[in-house]
Amino acid sequence: MKLRNLVALLMLFVAIGVVPCRALDVIPCPQSVELTQVVFDKANLEKVKYRKDKKIAPEGYELQIRKNAVVIRYSTSAGRFYAEQTLAQLADDDVMYCGTIKDEPRYAWRGLMLDESRHFFGKEQVLKFLDLMGRYKLNRFHWHLSDDQGWRIEIKAYPNLTKVGGVGCHTNGNAPARFYTQEEIREIVAYAAERNIMIIPEIDMPGHASAFVKVFPEFSGKHRTVNPANEKLYEVLAIIYKELADLFPGNYLHIGGDEVYKGGWNDLPGMKELMARENLQTMNEVEEYFGRRLSDIITSTGKNVVAWDDLVDSGTSPQGKVMMWWRCEQPQLLQDGADKGFDMIVCPDGPFYLDYVQDIRDKVGHLVERQWVNEMREIYEYDMLDNPKVVGVQSNIWTEQVITTKRLEYMVFPRIIALAEKAWTRNEGLNYDNFLDRLTNEYKYLDTRNIYYYDFRENYRREEPKK
Repeated sequence: MKLRNLVALLMLFVAIGVVPCRALDVIPCPQSVELTQVVFDKANLEKVKYRKDKKIAPEGYELQIRKNAVVIRYSTSAGRFYAEQTLAQLADDDVMYCGTIKDEPRYAWRGLMLDESRHFFGKEQVLKFLDLMGRYKLNRFHWHLSDDQGWRIEIKAYPNLTKVGGVGCHTNGNAPARFYTQEEIREIVAYAAERNIMIIPEIDMPGHASAFVKVFPEFSGKHRTVNPANEKLYEVLAIIYKELADLFPGNYLHIGGDEVYKGGWNDLPGMKELMARENLQTMNEVEEYFGRRLSDIITSTGKNVVAWDDLVDSGTSPQGKVMMWWRCEQPQLLQDGADKGFDMIVCPDGPFYLDYVQDIRDKVGHLVERQWVNEMREIYEYDMLDNPKVVGVQSNIWTEQVITTKRLEYMVFPRIIALAEKAWTRNEGLNYDNFLDRLTNEYKYLDTRNIYYYDFRENYRREEPKK
């Protein structure tokens, strides 16, 4: 925001001593801002005093900017970190004013999902994303590490999962195996923790399992699935998820559970016996049985289960389980999941999926032939269900049509910044036009990080990377 505009806003509100949060070049917009006309001397930015205060919300903070010092009050390390992010953005402005900012997030879960099964981007790109997530106060990195195209995480008990299952990608089934070693995983997890980001790994089951079945053909359920009637399958999955639980200290493991084609399950070995033993009447009930068994495995590791909304009707207990509502054409699933007691994450494919184009003039993207566009404004102004069981918001980037890091960044930024403000700031602080003003200034920071972002400013719009 230009200095003269900021000063005008300050003068307008100085009579009552309160400045609207959107008067600051801060993203996401803080909840409460009170500034004076006293200019802060930036030479004193080194003089930051920290005060623990148990009355402040767990991720909240109070930032007191005095003439000769800054005081940060917080109750947890997360609140301290977020105060520092706000302070860093304020320090980028030409002028800082003294005053007080009180802030805390609207939602506990503020996420970004990256699919690295379809195309693999590597450690440096993930670390770059984690840096930017921390700046915008996003705190959940959902990592899609297995699918039909490749298995991307080392499992010591089964090295062929990466040696064999890691071969290929969406555009080249014979591409050399690419995956993360456990040493790299630990490094990335620690890096994320320093930025108050929890990593949630996803191993998708029982569908999207071709890479897994390539290593374990005896568990094939046909049509890219596993066989829920094979008891040994659960023994292998228990070992895999135990290794995952040890690698990721966060509270959650994601089991997938979406888009399962069960057309070949009737004739699978052991299926009739399973259905008779468990009194299962349909293949949908068999799928629900698998979901319950896998959920029990996760629970046995001490973690909570995350799954796509396909499992809302599975009959599994909602205790300790998070469902991600992604199918915008089935809005009742969000309410149904909340009514059943699941914690619900809002991440509908319309408009929160970032693999859909953001501009009607773009040529590459999921369902672009149908002119399905997920514009940034739709994300920012999306009407959230007002329900205490809605605990978070997330955007997802699937990578079937995202091959290079340049295209990845173009599809993610700046839409993920709009999502971050949506997740942090309450409705009364949201104003899209003002967000665009602040985003214009924020582009300068993205330039310093060499992010190839989509530029909404018509005269400077960047070319769309085609791959």
